[in-house]
Amino acid sequence: MPGEEVSQAKQQLKAIIEAYLKDSDVQRVLAACDFADLAHSGITRKSGEPYVLHPIAVSCILAHMRLDADTLMAALLHDVIEDTEFTKDEIGQKYGVVVAELVDGVTKLSHSSDKEYNKAASFRKILQATLQDPRVIIIKLADRYHNMTTLGALRPDKRARIAQETLDIFVPMARLVGMNEMADNLEHLCYQNLDLDMFNDVQTALLETKPKRCEYQAVWEQKLSELLKAYDLKGRIKKKNNNIELLRHFIKNEIDLNELSHSHAFEIILQSIADCDRLVEALKDNFQVLQYRDHIRRPLPGGNQSLMIQLKGEKTTLSLTIQTELMRKAARFGVVLGENAPQACRSAIQASMQNLNTLIDSGCAKTTFSDLLDYLHQEKIWVYTPHGQLHELPQGATVVDFAYSASLFLGNHAVGAKVDGEIRPLSTPLHSGQVVEIITDVLATPNPDWLSFINTQKARRALQNILREQDIDEQRLVGQQALNRALKLFQRSINDLSPTDWINVLEWRHLSSKDTLFEQIAVGDLLPQLVANHLFAQDYHSQHQDASDRLIVGTEGVDVKYAHCCNPVLGDPIQGHLSRRGLIVHRSRCRNLLHEQHLHPENIMPLHWQSEEIDDVRFSAYLCIHMAMNDEQISDLIYQCRKAKTGVEMVHSQDQKTYVNIVVSNRNQIAQIIRDLRMHFGFPRIERLNMPIVQPEVTKATSVPSA
Repeated sequence: MPGEEVSQAKQQLKAIIEAYLKDSDVQRVLAACDFADLAHSGITRKSGEPYVLHPIAVSCILAHMRLDADTLMAALLHDVIEDTEFTKDEIGQKYGVVVAELVDGVTKLSHSSDKEYNKAASFRKILQATLQDPRVIIIKLADRYHNMTTLGALRPDKRARIAQETLDIFVPMARLVGMNEMADNLEHLCYQNLDLDMFNDVQTALLETKPKRCEYQAVWEQKLSELLKAYDLKGRIKKKNNNIELLRHFIKNEIDLNELSHSHAFEIILQSIADCDRLVEALKDNFQVLQYRDHIRRPLPGGNQSLMIQLKGEKTTLSLTIQTELMRKAARFGVVLGENAPQACRSAIQASMQNLNTLIDSGCAKTTFSDLLDYLHQEKIWVYTPHGQLHELPQGATVVDFAYSASLFLGNHAVGAKVDGEIRPLSTPLHSGQVVEIITDVLATPNPDWLSFINTQKARRALQNILREQDIDEQRLVGQQALNRALKLFQRSINDLSPTDWINVLEWRHLSSKDTLFEQIAVGDLLPQLVANHLFAQDYHSQHQDASDRLIVGTEGVDVKYAHCCNPVLGDPIQGHLSRRGLIVHRSRCRNLLHEQHLHPENIMPLHWQSEEIDDVRFSAYLCIHMAMNDEQISDLIYQCRKAKTGVEMVHSQDQKTYVNIVVSNRNQIAQIIRDLRMHFGFPRIERLNMPIVQPEVTKATSVPSA
């Protein structure tokens, strides 16, 4: 009976909150529960159960985390404004302003007929409310978690859409605020709803290998216990459920099914950081260490602190997470702990919140949503001021990015920096854990050349705003000087430019005068390096010229080449290396690019594709399948690629691996063909290579599908 279900749910909530809330707060929460029941009376979910069971379940999830009464009440009422006739003011009058604001913060917007706009506007609103009160995102995550556990009544396509949205937004948001236990639970449900066959294969493999895994784990646990005793370290060893981690690595194509049974994980909880350091030294003395990372001094997103070390055994590997009890609790719950969290956790979350605040400055909901997705999925670094203040920046950020992150004054008047005590130029890329001190001069002004190595929107916008405030004569002078510096790469100056050169440049940019060109350079609308490249790069009429005009923003008329050391394709994160041969496009993590960036950061510039969906372009990509294939399987592989409209240039097997050179339109097509081939051939690991593996004897097969 529906009434009985609701009554049982209320009793369950009451039992949980009575364990930690005072009586007056218990009564407030139960009163809000009754009000939610009244507001949602007669409404059912897709499953047919009373709707009020959902907000009660959300409140129970939060009660298990011991959230305060206001948060639990807001969770109970979180759909009231959106789905019933009751208003924010009525909730405020009945339960207080705080509860009303929390409920309003998680309430979706539906002012437009454009569903995508409404979704973007709703997320922007949630971000704004979260910056005012982090409990908003805590409620939203609990709401999404319960929704993910009840997707069974929905169509498969809708389940997959919600799961993908959860994986794209809510999982990284949970990690951002340190709620890693919630993130793991959400991620597990996402994989289950996105690809049930693959999910079941992994679960079956884990179940089948469980006895053997338990046997290996017992051996490891005994060795670790003996080590703690030998070094007089007091703590506890806990088997870590790393199924979600293994599942993640498998789904992301980083391990195959055979590797699932050989990887084990433990947590070791000790009394102090000093004990954690002592244990690591003991492990290094007694075991073969495969990998070690210090995330106590360099915390992970959300301020997650631990020492992580991977050990090699005879037949297995062991991953250890070493931390104190408070660190472990903070890693699980993050922002939920509030002021009880370690300082590193609070600082990391605060730095992330500051960056989220920057995202909503644009005032455009769709821009905010797009920027949010980019921000959530970019790799990040954490650097410190000399006073210990933490700043979160994207991977590849430079000293100038840090300066503008710290303050507008530091950015505008920066002339150099001390990075870990050493004098470094403003173009220096930064790495996690570094201490950066900005050197300033009150007479110094921003330089438009900085735009070639700035990596954050905040710094770029601040710099362009300052440059636009200069008077017109100053802009022209600054632009002229910047172009002169860029021409030095080609051992030329502005005085070397002939009338024909000027006509060439002005026609290329559709400008009427040199002064207008200088103004565009000065305010950051045009990089001077591109002007120099347009004029003097060798082999101007390259085979990629026509395509590059349409593919990469701002490179029209510039000699663009694609690096053979990493072979970027449409959709890859990319950067450009300005050289005398032209603009060389690299994948952002290319080792050659990173080496050049270390030597000459002023010659590296961020690049962006015009679009990630252009049908009439083709790129070569190179795959390594971790399984040997006979001729019949190779023929099957070529057929599967042709069926997926993916060209095959070459296939060969060697050393228990199969190498495939394919022809694709974009990065998404590579991801899709990898998924298809893994599914078809029993989920082997497949990796994308930077370059082809050349063999003297190969099986060739050319099959480029028509557009």
